[in-house]
Formats: sequence, C-alpha cells, structure tokens
Amino acid sequence: MSNEKKCQCPAIEDENWHLQDLNWSGKYFYFAYLNHFFGIPLSIEKVKEKLFTEINQKEYTTVYPSMILHLPGLFQGRLLVEIEDPGQYDANVELFEEVRILTRVHRGPKKNLKRSVDEIKAFAQDRAHILPGKIYFWYATCQICAPESSLEKTVLFARI
Repeated sequence: MSNEKKCQCPAIEDENWHLQDLNWSGKYFYFAYLNHFFGIPLSIEKVKEKLFTEINQKEYTTVYPSMILHLPGLFQGRLLVEIEDPGQYDANVELFEEVRILTRVHRGPKKNLKRSVDEIKAFAQDRAHILPGKIYFWYATCQICAPESSLEKTVLFARI
C-alpha cells in the first residue's frame, strides 16, 4: 500500500476565475481564527484541520469547489469555507450580505503575491471606483499537484 497523499485540490480553469465580477450576496462562510505574526500565518494546516472537523461535527455541508479562503491580518486573520445555509445561528458563520467580489488569478510563488494584490486593487479602482475593503486568498494548488512554486495558483478575491 502506498503512503502517498492524494491531492484534494479542485481542478479550476483560470478563465473562470480571472478578472471576474461576482455577486456573493447570500453566501455563508464558516470561519476559524488564524494567528499571525506580523502578517505571517501560523499553524495554517492545523487550523484548516480544525475548521473541517468543526464543520463535520456540526453537520454543515460545504459548497464545491471547497474554497479555503485566507483573510490575513497583522496578528489574527481567518480561514473561511463556504457552506450551505446552516439554518441556525452560529457565531462562526458569516453571512455575506450585499457583497460584490472582483477576482484575479496569480500564477507563481506566494512570495510574489504583492504585485497581484496591487493589480487587483487597480482593477477594483477601475471597475468599481473604490479600493477593496478586504482581500481573500484561495491557495488553489498544493505541493502534490504543483510541486514547483512556479506552478502554484492563487485566486485573489477583492471584497468591495
């Protein structure tokens, strides 16, 4: 039997995610807090595991593709996963009301994301005439499906 891990990343096409203008009103996201050290996430895999354990324990249903969004912060951020309407109040569920999202696909290592962040801010300025309030990151590839950093894919979501 093989000990190799199987990739869980959804296959996504860039053209479906790059420079899109989306309406996320009415979407529910289950979240867990993620500690950061001056913007650098700590124990992201551990928090991701905790997030899905809680979702399963509460018997919530995730939406496919299972986007794990990272909202960075200086000392604390969040990991979020879209779920179907939980039908009850939960302090760890955020309902997006009246939310417009602009997107951008970044190909390459995460260390080069700054340029893509600047580009999505310019895209938001051009499209909506406003800077985004928050930018979420979906690291859409893992080390199994993109072993070289040049093959990494990250989708940026600018909330305006």
